[in-house]
Amino acid sequence: MLIRSPSHALRRLVMQPLWLPVTLSTTLFVCAMAILVFLIHHGLTRFDPLYQQARNLAALQVISSTLTHDITRKQTISPSLRTELHALARRHEWLAPDTPTHLRAAQHELDQPALSIHLNHALMLLHQAAEEEDRARVPMLKLVSEDAGRALQLALALLTAFPLLVIALLSALQGRLVAPLSRLADLLTALAGREYRPLDETGVAPVLHPLFSSYNQLVARLRLLEDQHALREQALSEAIDEASRTLFLTQAALTRAERLAAAGEVAASLAHDLRNPLAGIRLALSNLETECSDPEFHERIILIGNEIDRLVSTLNTHLSRARHRPEPSRQVDIGDTLHGLGTLLRFRYGSELRIVFETQEGLSCLLPETAFRHTLLNLLSNACEASTGHHAQRVMVRAHRAEGLIVITIDDHGPGFSSALLRSGPRAFASDKPAGTGLGLATARRFALDCGGQLHLSNRTEGGARARLTLPCGLRPGDN
Repeated sequence: MLIRSPSHALRRLVMQPLWLPVTLSTTLFVCAMAILVFLIHHGLTRFDPLYQQARNLAALQVISSTLTHDITRKQTISPSLRTELHALARRHEWLAPDTPTHLRAAQHELDQPALSIHLNHALMLLHQAAEEEDRARVPMLKLVSEDAGRALQLALALLTAFPLLVIALLSALQGRLVAPLSRLADLLTALAGREYRPLDETGVAPVLHPLFSSYNQLVARLRLLEDQHALREQALSEAIDEASRTLFLTQAALTRAERLAAAGEVAASLAHDLRNPLAGIRLALSNLETECSDPEFHERIILIGNEIDRLVSTLNTHLSRARHRPEPSRQVDIGDTLHGLGTLLRFRYGSELRIVFETQEGLSCLLPETAFRHTLLNLLSNACEASTGHHAQRVMVRAHRAEGLIVITIDDHGPGFSSALLRSGPRAFASDKPAGTGLGLATARRFALDCGGQLHLSNRTEGGARARLTLPCGLRPGDN
């Protein structure tokens, strides 16, 4: 099966509308030129006898002049004159039919004895032949003039009609081909702006129907794909919103868990503090039990000692459950982690808030990933929340390596930390926010200390707060 190339189809599309006007114009031009050539050739064929006649008349005029001169001077007619007249009489390029007869008669008169009557009669015959030739030349010149006039009129008509025909054909071509293609070009340009408008095929040249039909099919297909893309984009946006809500609900649950963990830590501290006095009380009761001789008091002391033993056992159980089990460390890419959290927070706080990152290339460290991400999320959330609603809604995050340490600095444009917080440091259940718990900064500080680093909080001179998290790179929690 023969498959035509796109270039062949394009040439066919461009050339097919031109075939008819070009053929008509070429045919008209060739016909006009053929008629013009015929008229010129016909004129030349008429002009050639006139030319020959002019030569013959010139020769006849010379002979007549010579004969007149000889008659006037009464000289003898030269033989050369008779020879020239004889040759002239034998020529056929004459327009008047009686001219050869007159010339032969004049030759006959010259052949007679040199009498004046014969010479004058010969001269009269020569003049009569010349006059008849002059009269015969007038119609011929008129015919040549008429042919030249017709050729001129045809040339002028051709010069006038051919441009008009070309203009008419181009105008028809403009309406049937160029104007629809111009509309198609405008619509193709509008496709870049996602304007999917179909093209009306009414009044379009038949050769353009396949092109316009393909364009309309393309527009319909693009419109369908655009609608499907919009639906997928809406579904994806809804899925992202749902995932963000789920994530932040999880973060809220984690915050509550941290609150409970902090409460459990306080309870464990109390249990640890109570266990030592209870041990002293139990030792004193054992001594009283040995020294007491009253059976009733002895039994009571034993009951009290048993309750103290049960209380100590309960405290030991709670202390065992509250014992910290550190998360194993792994290699963490600091830049990817920061950018991922930034993308998440943009969904939460909106596109008005700008989070700018300046991270060192290839920055990674051995850290407990979950706790590290949670610590960064707490610090970044505090900075974003503090910057939201202010004139400069911008959070600047820098991360670099310095002397074996990872230094992450977070600057916001909020009101800054309170003097009490800067003086005493972050503590659980102590916050300047009305609905705050203080657990975010406290958890971040505890994570930094567990990793052998530190969390430094300060206020910037130009306004806003700064949190600098410094962590040893490659050091596992508890190694210090």
